[in-house]
Amino acid sequence: MKNIIKNHFLEIKKILNNSSDLIHKVEKISIFLKKKIKKKNKIFVYGNGGSFADASHFVGELTATYSSKKRKPLPFVLLGSNQAAISGWSNDFNFDDYAVREFSSYVSRNDVLFLFSTSGGNIKKRQSINLIKLAKYAKSKKIPIISLLGKDGGELKKISSEYILIDSYKTGSIQEAHKVIFHSLCETFENFK
Repeated sequence: MKNIIKNHFLEIKKILNNSSDLIHKVEKISIFLKKKIKKKNKIFVYGNGGSFADASHFVGELTATYSSKKRKPLPFVLLGSNQAAISGWSNDFNFDDYAVREFSSYVSRNDVLFLFSTSGGNIKKRQSINLIKLAKYAKSKKIPIISLLGKDGGELKKISSEYILIDSYKTGSIQEAHKVIFHSLCETFENFK
């Protein structure tokens, strides 16, 4: 059992040790998001499963507090949190289309879509079809798309305006690296005015 735990720690360490490009990309994304917020734009955040939990965590840190209780709330919005609407739409129509429907009702020109996905979506394997449809909709409306991805980046790598790809095929390791990235983004927002 010790070896399993040790190997998991070593995997995360390896990902983070190869992070020179990650640091530059996180900084670039932070600067971009700050410019959008200063212009009163919103950042819509979404993912599936564990990535939805990460999206929720990220939004919570920025709308409530991360470490500074003095920082103002920031306009990050979690898509997919209305369970009545999701279950109703999924029952009557199709789950894969709900995120587009919700996003289209809120989004304004110059807002941002921020996605979390460990696979990046795969049409043939029917993985994260809802995220692919959401990204394609955003792109059709010229909404910038930022994605935190893993594995080979999938369809979202091709559609996103900017992405960070974690070089791993282990879902847990990808999610943990995503947490380091979104917490790093939170750090950059702590003194944001």
